[in-house]
Amino acid sequence: MKRLAFLPAILFLAACSACGGVEKTAPADVASGPVWHLGAPVIDSHVHIYPTMTGLDKALEVFKRVGIDRFVIKSAGEVGSSRYQASLAMERIMGDRMRSFANIDWEGIDSPDFGRSVVPSLEQMKRDGIVGIKIFKNLGLNLRFADGTLMKIDDPRLDPIFEACGRLGLIVAWHVADPVAFFEPVTPENERYEELTIAQGWSFAGQDYPKHAELMDAQRKIILKHPGTTFLLIHMGNYAENLDYVDKLLDDAPNVYTDVSARVPEFGRHPADKVRAFFIKHQDRILFGSDFITSGDGSMQLGSVSEKEPDINDAVVFFERHWRYFETPDRQIDHPTPIQGRWKVDAIDLPEDVLRKFYVTNAERLIFAR
Repeated sequence: MKRLAFLPAILFLAACSACGGVEKTAPADVASGPVWHLGAPVIDSHVHIYPTMTGLDKALEVFKRVGIDRFVIKSAGEVGSSRYQASLAMERIMGDRMRSFANIDWEGIDSPDFGRSVVPSLEQMKRDGIVGIKIFKNLGLNLRFADGTLMKIDDPRLDPIFEACGRLGLIVAWHVADPVAFFEPVTPENERYEELTIAQGWSFAGQDYPKHAELMDAQRKIILKHPGTTFLLIHMGNYAENLDYVDKLLDDAPNVYTDVSARVPEFGRHPADKVRAFFIKHQDRILFGSDFITSGDGSMQLGSVSEKEPDINDAVVFFERHWRYFETPDRQIDHPTPIQGRWKVDAIDLPEDVLRKFYVTNAERLIFAR
């Protein structure tokens, strides 16, 4: 997608202030038609909005159509970057409708003191009102030392970062691994073949990439090693294919939360009764998130890549398929992102009290209360 330059923070603030379409605290209007999500606005805890007026306007247009009021940015940039400053400006304009997770600058990872060197930037994030850090999958899958070897996710030089986040009350949102199919050869037999032929850089098969199972073992090790740090393991604990793994991790680690972003196709293949029971059991620790993206020019990405650029109507369908999955007992329905697998899923018809936690109160308690 084409990227546009950031507005300097002061210009972004001025432009937003002059824009009648951006309301600071007023709830978004729920779209006409079917009454989803209990007739009340939803919090989307996992979005990426490029901090330009065009990117923000497009996101707000979609959110108004589908009944999302508050949202959480997972890519506010590194401390001191233009993206970081513009994201802070966007948050000041949006007021209580928006929260932000910032990102780590990985420069200097070869230093034995790398983790400790990151702590001052974490402290700055806290002063700036950032609620947590988002660690992308480049850690463990792309980030390399000077000698070319991959940095492992349980490298001990990262411990000071996790410990500081616990001390500062910063949430660690972590994308550790992609679906299991992304670690298998990209052949027509791969169930995500269609998606991987478009996003070829998403394949982690062969070479020196770790196996998915190795990443899951290391993820569990880190979580248990840092019980005083709150982890938000996005994408259904990074293992939507194996709800038993996620269930046990949530049982064993009370410092762990998860979200459903971009993984309805995966966990939706489990029997509906099993998924429903999982959501009811862990009803206080699962957040709604979509992985909705707007770029600087207003173009969108809906949970994954697509063969054609999606428009507003595609975005509405994307969200309404989420609502249908979580709120109805319908069988063999389309999941939100068909390119992630040409199969149907059975909806899970969550009870209203569980839906309210999933859509609103869990995110309020974990994120917006900070």
